[in-house]
Amino acid sequence: MRKKKFFLAAALTAMMMGMSSLPAAVPSAEASVETMTAGNADMKYPYVHLKDDAAIEVKINADIRSQLDDMRYGLGYHYDQISTSYQCKYEGQRYVSLILCVWTYNHGAAHGMPHYRGVTYDKENGERVSIRDFVKISSDDADRIYNLPVFSISGKLIPKYDLFSEYADTPLSGNFFLAGHGQIGLIYQPYQLAAFVYGMTSIILPTSLVEELNEKNP
Repeated sequence: MRKKKFFLAAALTAMMMGMSSLPAAVPSAEASVETMTAGNADMKYPYVHLKDDAAIEVKINADIRSQLDDMRYGLGYHYDQISTSYQCKYEGQRYVSLILCVWTYNHGAAHGMPHYRGVTYDKENGERVSIRDFVKISSDDADRIYNLPVFSISGKLIPKYDLFSEYADTPLSGNFFLAGHGQIGLIYQPYQLAAFVYGMTSIILPTSLVEELNEKNP
C-alpha cells in the first residue's frame, strides 16, 4: 500500500538532516519518493516515481529492492526481528539520494542494531552512481576530512571529546549521500566514530572542499 508522498521518516530512526535542492545543468523528469510497505508495517522502503519515464522508474526501484535484499542477506548473524526504513536526503533535477536502513534485534539484547547504506540515482538513465562521480578522495585526504565536524543521526554536532579517541584512524567511508548545494555526506555506521547513542554518524564535505579534492586527485 502507498502512504504519504515524499519524505516519511522511518519509525526506528530519529530525524536526520533534511533534503535540500541543487540546480543541475541538465533538466530531468520530475520525481517523487513514496513509502511502500512489504509484508508488514515494519518493512518500509522507498519507491521513486518518475513522471515521464516508466522504464527508468522500474530500473531504479528494482535496484533499491536489490540493495535492501543485499543488506538483509549480507548481515551474517542470527536475529529475531528485522525491519527496513529509509530517508530521502536529496532530490534535485537530475539526482535522487536516499539512505536505506536495515534494523535487527535479538531478544534480550540491550538495543537493536541498524545498518545504513546510501544510494544515489541518476534520473536521466536510472544508474546508481558512485561517490567518485561527485568527489575524488585519496587516502592522504583523511587528516583534512577528519578535521571536519562529525554529525549525529539527528544532524547535531558531536563534540570532539565524545568521538572515539582514534576515530580519525577509521578508513574513509565510500558510503555516501548528497547533502545539497554540492555537498557530499560520508556515512559511518554506529560505533565506527562514536557511541551507539549517536546512531549513524556523518561528515559533510563542503562544496569548496569537494572542488579542491576533484582538482587535486585524478
